[in-house]
Amino acid sequence: MAHATYPQPIVRAPRVHVPNSEAVSFALGGRRISGVLHKISTTGGLARLTHQVSAGTLAQIKLNTVVGPVSGIVELLKPDAHVGGTLQPFKFIVLHNDDHHRLSKMVQVLKERGFSA
Repeated sequence: MAHATYPQPIVRAPRVHVPNSEAVSFALGGRRISGVLHKISTTGGLARLTHQVSAGTLAQIKLNTVVGPVSGIVELLKPDAHVGGTLQPFKFIVLHNDDHHRLSKMVQVLKERGFSA
């Protein structure tokens, strides 16, 4: 007997605001771009960067969280230019298990502290 498949509802990963101007850096080949993390989830985030980066660019991300360092590969998405810098969204492409666990824990801790976005 065939089973009908129904589309599953899309549930967004919980997002949180990141307090305290947490630093983030992106390594793009031989160049490094620094920024301040504004929002984060287990699927991506938003950072204010010193330089605009083209959408589709892959980079290595490094950030220190309240539960330890997180690094992985991200795809930078279409930037939004603002006064004082560029808001650059990104999505995680590759995260090792330990990094994913620390990222999930960070999101949970910030959510519990009332920083839900």
